[in-house]
Amino acid sequence: MCEFTVYLLEDSSTERRMVTKNILAAKRKEGRVLLMDAFGDITPVDNATIEEVNTLSQEMILKKMA
Repeated sequence: MCEFTVYLLEDSSTERRMVTKNILAAKRKEGRVLLMDAFGDITPVDNATIEEVNTLSQEMILKKMA
């Protein structure tokens, strides 16, 4: 099973901040991204969109929307 570490890119920054680990599913809903881990716990990230998903590095990159 592929579990992702999720990072967030702020508005104009090239640096990324780790949001959470061990994420199995992601869904964009009403301007936020909902991240679900193996226990079913949800981590919401407001005003964000999915920028990149990489199964080789097991990373998901979110980007803050203006």
